[in-house]
Amino acid sequence: MNYKDLYYKKVIDNREIDMIEVLRHFLDDEDVRCLNIAVGYFYISGLELIKDSFIRFMNDRNGQFNIIMGNETNNRTSNALSIGAEVDEYLENMPKILEVDAQDVSDKTFMQMIRQWIKEKRIVAKVYVGDANYFHAKSYLFFNRNDATTGHSVVGSSNFSKNGLQGNTELNVYSNDNFYALKEWFDTLWNSDEVKDFSPELLKIVDIHAASDENVQYYKPTRETYYDFANIFAKPYAELDESTPWIGELYPHQQTGVIDVEDKLNTFGTAILADGVGLGKTRTTAGIIRLAIDKKKNHRSLIIADKKLKIQWSEELAILGVSGEHYDYMSREEFALKKKDELDLIAKEYQLIVIDEAHLGFKNRGTQAYRKIQYVDEKAANLGDPVRGLLLTATPWNNSRKDVLNLGSLFLNIDDIPNDRQYKQYFLYGNTARVINKLVSDDDAFNEFWEDLFLQRTRKTYGGKNVSFAKRNFPIVEILYEPRKNKLFSDNFDRISELRFPYMDPIKYVVRDRNEIGGDRLKLLLLKRADSSWQAYLNSLNSILDKTNQLLRSLDVVQHSENQLGDFKAFLSRTYKLDEYLENQVGLLTVPGISDDLDEDDIMERFALDSQIKKRRYYDRIMGQIGDIKWNTAKSKVNQMILDANADLAILETLISEIELAYSKRDEKFEKVREVVLKELSEGRKVILVSQFMITAKYYYSKLLDDKALDSSRMGLVTGKSEENRIGDELESKKEILDRFSPKSKNRIDIFGTIEEINLIVGTDTISTGQNLQDAVVIMNLDLPYNPMVLEQRIGRIDRPRPDKKVNNIYIYTFPVYDAIEAELKMTERLGKKMAGVLSDTQFDDIVLPEYVSYLENAKKKKDNAVEKMLDDTLAKTLYQAGSSSEKHSAAYKEANKRMYDMRTEPIHRIENVVYPNISFSSGQDSHSVAVLKFYYKDVNESDIKQENIIVDFSDKENHDITNAEKQLFEEIKNSLYSTENLSIEKSQKLVFESEQTLMDLKKIFVDKYNQAHSIVENGMSSLQDKFSQKAAQNIQDSVKNPANREMIMSKVTEAGVKPNMIGTLAKNIALVDSESELYEIVKEIAADVGMFWQHFKEYAQLFDVNEIEVSRGASVKKVDNRKANFDKSDFEILLANIIDK
Repeated sequence: MNYKDLYYKKVIDNREIDMIEVLRHFLDDEDVRCLNIAVGYFYISGLELIKDSFIRFMNDRNGQFNIIMGNETNNRTSNALSIGAEVDEYLENMPKILEVDAQDVSDKTFMQMIRQWIKEKRIVAKVYVGDANYFHAKSYLFFNRNDATTGHSVVGSSNFSKNGLQGNTELNVYSNDNFYALKEWFDTLWNSDEVKDFSPELLKIVDIHAASDENVQYYKPTRETYYDFANIFAKPYAELDESTPWIGELYPHQQTGVIDVEDKLNTFGTAILADGVGLGKTRTTAGIIRLAIDKKKNHRSLIIADKKLKIQWSEELAILGVSGEHYDYMSREEFALKKKDELDLIAKEYQLIVIDEAHLGFKNRGTQAYRKIQYVDEKAANLGDPVRGLLLTATPWNNSRKDVLNLGSLFLNIDDIPNDRQYKQYFLYGNTARVINKLVSDDDAFNEFWEDLFLQRTRKTYGGKNVSFAKRNFPIVEILYEPRKNKLFSDNFDRISELRFPYMDPIKYVVRDRNEIGGDRLKLLLLKRADSSWQAYLNSLNSILDKTNQLLRSLDVVQHSENQLGDFKAFLSRTYKLDEYLENQVGLLTVPGISDDLDEDDIMERFALDSQIKKRRYYDRIMGQIGDIKWNTAKSKVNQMILDANADLAILETLISEIELAYSKRDEKFEKVREVVLKELSEGRKVILVSQFMITAKYYYSKLLDDKALDSSRMGLVTGKSEENRIGDELESKKEILDRFSPKSKNRIDIFGTIEEINLIVGTDTISTGQNLQDAVVIMNLDLPYNPMVLEQRIGRIDRPRPDKKVNNIYIYTFPVYDAIEAELKMTERLGKKMAGVLSDTQFDDIVLPEYVSYLENAKKKKDNAVEKMLDDTLAKTLYQAGSSSEKHSAAYKEANKRMYDMRTEPIHRIENVVYPNISFSSGQDSHSVAVLKFYYKDVNESDIKQENIIVDFSDKENHDITNAEKQLFEEIKNSLYSTENLSIEKSQKLVFESEQTLMDLKKIFVDKYNQAHSIVENGMSSLQDKFSQKAAQNIQDSVKNPANREMIMSKVTEAGVKPNMIGTLAKNIALVDSESELYEIVKEIAADVGMFWQHFKEYAQLFDVNEIEVSRGASVKKVDNRKANFDKSDFEILLANIIDK
C-alpha cells in the first residue's frame, strides 16, 4: 500500500486501500500506544488478520486496546436481539456468537496472548446497552496516551470483522483534524451507563480456546518482570517542549545534551560537556542557560572563555533568546587576575559558571585560575546559594586520568555524590590532589566518575534522527618544485640544526646544563614556516637576523668596556627585565626571544601556571645566577656568544639570499593552490584557505586579490588582528566577514544570494574555534599544525550536523611538500632524542604530538590516508574508551530508560496466584536469562555494611549494564511462557534451582570484589599524608608554642595586618599542600627551616590563605567505613528474574 495515498486521498474502501493495511500501518507507528474502536460488530478473528502488528503494538509499546461493540453481531443473533429483547437476554447470547467466531482462530498461542492481555486489562471490552435500537458506530482512534489531544482517526462503515476489514467494499475516511472531537465522544460513552463491561465474558470465551487443562497454573508474565525492573532502574527523563520556539534552534543531539547536562548539574552541581568538535557545544550550552532562565527569570550566568569568542557567544545566546542581562562574559586571563573581593562578588552574583575550553588553565590544580574557581565555589556554598559549574572541552581525555578528575572535581560537592559510588570513598578523604593521585588507578571508581559527570559524543558515535554528517574527503595536491627549491627544502634540516640563537635565553651560556627548549622549538617552527609559505619562512629568518645583529651590537659594547663584568651583568639584567620586575613585581614570565613565536594558547597556559610566587622564585634564581658570574666567565662567554652570533649570521644571510633568488619569479605552491581554488569556486563551492601563520594568510590573500580570474569583492581576509581583516581592499569586522561568507549558518538570510555574499576567505586559525561556517564544504590547509586537534578544529567549521542530506561530501585539502616533510621528520626525531633527558615523554608530546610524527612518517608511504589516519588516531586519544561506551552516555541507554520510565508510569494489572511471585519464564532462543539481586553486605558480626542492587546476566556474568538487561527482558515479553501449558511445573522448578545455584556461585565474587575495592581505597589513602607538608605545619605550631618567639611573631602578624588566629589557619592549609602544587617548594623550605616562614610571613599569609590554597568544600576528611564484608554473613535475595527455557 502506498501510504501517501492514504494521507492524500483519505478514502479507505477496501478497493485501492484496505482497511486491514491501514490498521497495520498505524499499529506499527512508534508513537501509537492506544487504540480505541467503536463498532457494530467485533470479532476476535479480526485480530488474527493483524496479528503481527498487534503483537508488536501490545508488547513493544505496552499497548492499550479499548472496544465498544454494538448490540448486533450478524444474522445469527437477529432472533436474540429483536426489538424488545431484554439486555440480559442479549448479553446471554452474545458470548455464544463470539465463541463460534473464536473457533475460527487457528493460532492458539495468539489466543493465549489475548487471554493474558485481557487479564492485564490492556484489552478491555464494553458492549452498548443504551436505549437506541442499534449501535452503528464505526470509529477507529489511534493515539499516544489517554490525555492525548492529537492522533489519527478513521470513521466510516467497516466493522471489526474479516469482511469489514478486507472483503466488503466499504467507505471510510481518514482524518486527524476530527480526532479530538471523536475521542471526546468515545470517552464520554465509555464512562457512561450506556455501556457495560464485557471483558469477563470475553475472557471466558478466549480461555476456552486458549486453555486445554483445567488444572493449569499461571506464571508471572515477563511483562510484569520488565515492569518491576523498570521500577528499580528507570530514571525520570525530561523532554523539551518542541513547540517552544527556541527548542527548534537545537539539533536533536543538542536537545538531549541540554537535558543530560541539566540532570548532571542538578544532581552533582557540575557537569563537563565534552562533545567532539563540530557538534555545537556553545549552542547546547546556550540551551542550558535558556532552560535555567525559563525556570528562574532572574538567573545569571558567568561565561569564562577566550576573549576572541565573545561575539560568537553573544550570537549563539541571542539565537536562543538569552539577552545580556542574564549573563556576563569574562576572559580566562581576566578571571585569573581577580582579587579576593572581586571573587566574593562573583560568588554572590551568579548561579551558573560556564568555562569554555576548560582544558586551558583548569585541568591543573596548581593554576591560579583553578584555585580561584575553588574559592568562588566554596564562598557561594557558605552563602547558602551554591553555584553550579559547567565546563566545556573537546579534549578532556588526553591519556591523562588526572586531567579528567581535576576537571570533574572542580565544582564537585562531595555531599552530592550518591553513597553507592565507589569514587565517593576516595573523596571522603578530601577533595585534594593527593586523593586524585590515588583515584586515577581505580578503574571502577574512575568509570563511575566519568559516567556521572561527563557527557561525550562524537560525529562518529552520534546517530541522531533527522540529521547527518557529510562524508569527509581528503584530496592531496602534491607540490612539485624546481630542483633548486627542492634542494633548499632538503638542506633546511642541516642548516637550521646549526643555528644557536644566542640572543635567546643568554643565561644558558653561564649556567651549565640549562636546557635549550626555546631554541629547539624555534627550529621546529622555522621548518613549519618553510612548509607554509616562503614569505613566512623569509619573514622569520629576517626577524632572527635583526635580533642577532642587535645582540652583536650590544655585545660589542660589553666586549670593549673597561668594566666588562659589570656591563655583561647589566646586559643580562636588561635582557630578562630584572629592573622592571624589581620595580613592579608584575608581568608574565618570558624567555627573551621566544614570546613572539608562541600562539595565544601557549601564552594562556603559561599565564595560568606562572603565578607571582613562581615568577619570584624564577627571578630570584636568575638574579642569583647573574650575581655569581666571575670576570673570567664574563669574558669567555661574551666571546663565545659573538662567535655563535656571527656563525648564525652566515647561515641566515645565505638562506635569505637563496630564498629571495629562488622565489623571485615563481611560487609553484601558490600556483597549485590558485588552480584548485578556481576549480572549486567554478563548481559553486565556497572555499576556506587557512594557515597557522598570519604572514602566510596575508601573502596568499594579496596574491589572490590581484588575480584577474577572481572577483576581489567576493573574498575576505580574517586574522587575529582586527586592523588586518578586510573584504576586498576595505577594512571590515571579523563578524561581518564571516556573516557574509556563511549567511545561512549565521542566520543572515538578508545577505544570502545577494552581491554582499562572499565565497572565499583566507584566514588564520582564529576562525578555527567556535565558528559555524557550514555554508562552505571546502577547506584548504596551507600548512598542518603540530597538534592535529587544531586541524580537527579547522575542519569542524564546515563538518557540522546537517538537518538534511543535500550536502553529502566535504573536502579537506592538503598541499604536501615531501622534501619539507622529510626535514621536519629529521628535526623532530633529533630533538626528541635530545630532549629525552630534559622533558618527560608527555612534555615533549605537548610540543609535537605523536600522531603528527606518525603523519610525517606515513605522508609519503601512505599518501591517500595519512591525514585522515592522523586525525582518527588523535581523536581516539581524546576519547576515554570505557567512558565513551558507558551506557548512560549512549543513545541506547536513553531509549531504554525512556521505554522503562514510560512503562512504569502506566498502570499494570498483575496476574494473581502465580507460581513464583518474583520469577517469569520465556522461550526466546537469542536472549539471556537475567536477574536482579538485592545484595546485603554484612561484616563478621552480621551488621549491615551496605546494600546494593546487582544485575546478573546468566550468559554474560561480567555484564551488569542496565541497557543490556533491559534489552534482554524487553525482547522476551513477546516470548513469555504464561502457564504450565507452556512450561511444566517440574521443568520450571529445575530452571529455578539451576539459576539459584549459579547465583550462589556468584556470591563469593561479589563479596571479594567489594572487599578488594575498599582495600584499594584504604591502602591508597594510607599514604596520603605528605611528610614535608606535615612537618612544615608542625614546625609552625611548635614555633608558636615557644615563648621566646612571641614578640617576633606578634610583630610579623601586625606587619601583615592579620589576626593572630590566622597562623593556625595557615598551618592547616600548608598541611594540605601536595607535591604537585607550585607552593610545594616553599613548604619544603619551611619544613627545613621554619625561620623562612616568619621571614616571609606577610607574603606567605596571602599565598596560603583560602584565596590561594586548595580548600574546596570537600577538603576536610569525612567519616570512612572500612569494614570488610564477610562471605558467610552476607546474603542476597532475588528481586526479579526472567529465566529462559531453551
